[in-house]
Amino acid sequence: MSTIAYIIASSLLIVAFIVALVAEIKVESTYSKYSQIEAQSGLTGGQLAQKIIDSAGLNVKVNVIKGRLTDNYDSSKGVLNISSTNYNSKSIAALGVVAHECGHALQDAQDYKPLRIRHSVIKTTNMVSKFLLPLLIIGLIFDLMYIGGVTGMVFIWTAVCFYALSVIANLVTLPVELNASSRALKMLKGFEIMDEEELGQSKKVLSAAALTYLASLLISLAYFMRFLLFALSRISDN
Repeated sequence: MSTIAYIIASSLLIVAFIVALVAEIKVESTYSKYSQIEAQSGLTGGQLAQKIIDSAGLNVKVNVIKGRLTDNYDSSKGVLNISSTNYNSKSIAALGVVAHECGHALQDAQDYKPLRIRHSVIKTTNMVSKFLLPLLIIGLIFDLMYIGGVTGMVFIWTAVCFYALSVIANLVTLPVELNASSRALKMLKGFEIMDEEELGQSKKVLSAAALTYLASLLISLAYFMRFLLFALSRISDN
């Protein structure tokens, strides 16, 4: 049963890495394609962001940052960071990405519960992640040296529980991102920024980006299964 479980965990990890690779290629190709097509509205990403912020009455500052696809919403500062390429672009891809980040700003303003849960889980995960590897190593040393056997297993299982938080973080991230994309498409349609054809193209860009979050979830789940199986194997060996 243990061998079968390891095969399943390893297979899931391989599938996760394949999905991650496909997602990266899909995002790059889709974004590149639709970054060449200008939306009929003639608005730049920066103008769209300001339009949405003003229309929704959000207390959010727009900030331009360097990079490509580095766009993000910083809820702790109430700042919408838009990459310089998207800020000045009038393309379908740029407007879709900007609208998506505005979707996060709306989630924050409306106290969207999954977003709050995500922030709490990620904050906790970042705090405990630095202890993950040391706990695992200490537990393994104790266990292998037959000193404090119970103590060693406590260290190992604590590390497993800590890693479970990363799975939860990725699990709650996926619906938050999908909701932000849904809000983005509704805003683009409601403000008559895009017609139906352009909305379909923008949806392709956002759907490709969603694949990256799915890949992250699968990878974290696969690694967690391997950690869990390792801990279970130590129990059976003792």
